[in-house]
Amino acid sequence: MYENTDGVFVIQGEDGKDITCQLLFSFESENTGKVYIVYTDGSDDNDGNLSVFASAVEEYINDEDVTFTAITNDSEWAEIDEKLNEYLSEERN
Repeated sequence: MYENTDGVFVIQGEDGKDITCQLLFSFESENTGKVYIVYTDGSDDNDGNLSVFASAVEEYINDEDVTFTAITNDSEWAEIDEKLNEYLSEERN
């Protein structure tokens, strides 16, 4: 699973600018066999909650060379939501 030592990585935004992100967790789905990462850029959404994002790991060579893909499948999103709720529940305890 993708996770570097400090959990911080940089992605390129749609405007071409670098965005520093913090990895919250990663997991491998038993349903799809894919690895997913769930992360934040530290910003707040329109409701004032922490913005959280997810991507599928398409290619993983090392901590410096990882390719992510967008998630477009509703069943994948449902599984990610479930894992995120589990993560948040554990963090609250």
